[in-house]
Amino acid sequence: MEGFVTIHSPELLKINDEQGNIFLGASQMWYESYWQRQAGCGPTTCTNILWYLSKTRHGCAVLSDGVKNRKKEFLTLMEKVWEYVTPGRMGVNSTKLFADGMQRYGKEYNVHLNCRVLDIPKPCRPSIEQVSLFLVEMLEKDLPVAFLNLSNGRLDNLDNWHWVTLIGFNSDRRVALMYDQGMCQEIDIELWLETTALGGGFVTADKS
Repeated sequence: MEGFVTIHSPELLKINDEQGNIFLGASQMWYESYWQRQAGCGPTTCTNILWYLSKTRHGCAVLSDGVKNRKKEFLTLMEKVWEYVTPGRMGVNSTKLFADGMQRYGKEYNVHLNCRVLDIPKPCRPSIEQVSLFLVEMLEKDLPVAFLNLSNGRLDNLDNWHWVTLIGFNSDRRVALMYDQGMCQEIDIELWLETTALGGGFVTADKS
């Protein structure tokens, strides 16, 4: 991860299954129903972030509800988070829906979560410098970033209408490290910002 600002303990998001496979963050494909597997990227990303907060923030252990980093147990947590970050017909298609659901989940466990949001609207979007500053600031604070991509533009390794978890950012190359479907990939944030047709946004959460 040379050249990247990253969350301090990315290894906390390693999840094991019964066969000894290691996943980097959760995968929406673990959900049992077809609809959940199709629309579950939002609650899956939210689960990653809540899990990480539960391991790194004082007073947040309750957010993971005693779940360990085993696939079967992690799915139990994903199912709980689904009840708060619940996809509608268009999925979880805004940063507000995501942040509101995450805060409701925290409230259920008496943890007040403060969400920071950087929206990328279709017109008048922020500059790559503004996006870079936001990502670096959040990652330096040891906060994974939820990234909503409504249109992938010219990126061929990022799905349309999709949430992923960002765990690192390189300011010089303007690329991020994303956890998606249990794997880590680099994505070009500058190219996405320049070519996305519909925009999206970024969300983080920390204990108030």
